[in-house]
Amino acid sequence: MMNVLVIGSGGREHAICESIYKSKHLDRLFCLPGNPGIAELAECISGNIMDNEFIVSICKEKSIDFVIVGPEAPLANGLINRLNDAQIHAFGPTQSAAELESSKIFMKYLCKQYSIPTAKSSDFINADDAKSYIESQTMPIVVKANGLAAGKGVFIAHNKSEAFNAIDDMLIHKKFGSAGDSIIIEEFLEGREASFFVLSDGDTVISLGFAQDYKPIFDGNKGPNTGGMGSYSPVNFIDVDIELKIKNIALQTINAMKEEGRPYKGVLYLGLMLTDAGAKLLEYNVRFGDPECQVIFPRIKNDILDVLLSVSKGELNKFSNLELDNRSVICIVLASPGYPANPQIGSEIIIKNNKNILHAGTEKKNGKIYSKGGRVLNIIGIGKNLSEARSNAYDSINEVEWKDMYYRNDIGLIENE
Repeated sequence: MMNVLVIGSGGREHAICESIYKSKHLDRLFCLPGNPGIAELAECISGNIMDNEFIVSICKEKSIDFVIVGPEAPLANGLINRLNDAQIHAFGPTQSAAELESSKIFMKYLCKQYSIPTAKSSDFINADDAKSYIESQTMPIVVKANGLAAGKGVFIAHNKSEAFNAIDDMLIHKKFGSAGDSIIIEEFLEGREASFFVLSDGDTVISLGFAQDYKPIFDGNKGPNTGGMGSYSPVNFIDVDIELKIKNIALQTINAMKEEGRPYKGVLYLGLMLTDAGAKLLEYNVRFGDPECQVIFPRIKNDILDVLLSVSKGELNKFSNLELDNRSVICIVLASPGYPANPQIGSEIIIKNNKNILHAGTEKKNGKIYSKGGRVLNIIGIGKNLSEARSNAYDSINEVEWKDMYYRNDIGLIENE
């Protein structure tokens, strides 16, 4: 039996806690800092997820056997390294391996060095040099901050003026702080996006399958990008040939990281564009996506603690494959008005039935629930097919009384995302 600590406070971490709570290996569950929904399952601990020494001290105080890190920032901050030093089992990549997400320049280097298909690109630290490069390129084009920018450091520029503005925002106005000290400019890829997830212990690689994410804020995939307004899994537009090629990209990546002396342990999320020339890599994420995690975890039939601990211990080879539920799972994000640019927070939320509802950005005061973030609640629907899952999820929104909530009406409906 294990005492387990989950790091994070969003819908992803609530989904992780829901699965862990069902494990036969669990003794006590803790979450730092958690949220009101997670508090129904775990003992929530106040504290800074970027304070590695504090987290180690909590692990010792609570006799924690296993730590699962949800967000990317603590991974990039070297939390796994520190836990390893303290001989505490932990799920997630080390700081150097986490550069797959925390440095787009490193990601592009790896792709070029090991022939992993991706968009052509160049990197810059000087705004004038970046603008000179833009002059010779065709539009649209993509401008990205090199570092972590909470999913907001990517701009699709449809003309040179927009590209110049994005360059100035990052390199001159420091809109994204140190994350924009260097930038990537890459070709715009056309096609259909897909998200693929694998688990790896540095050697063995096991598929978790595909999920479809919806980034734009408005119906019809209009408006600015968000952290994700919904998702579903499995997807129905990946044929066997494409899936095999994408699995090979994942395996190439894990082998490349081993060659680089940065063995990768954890979950690896491949953001891909399915182009006419084949699947090409858009980005790596070194953690479960949010809201993709919310639709992947309910499909895993294996004991989740057994699986994740095997990754940490380098024993993933004891699983030939994971047993995945064939039913469809969908997640609909309920967001605050004004999200993503200026979310309004502080309004009261009444949840009449907690079933199939995950907390993402809530707080509890005087026994009442209030919104405290942009993405506030996740509504989960499960069904024998996507249509049934979708219907169940949208029906469940009726269990929430919140006058300010905003959500997309077309999650799981669009066939050409």
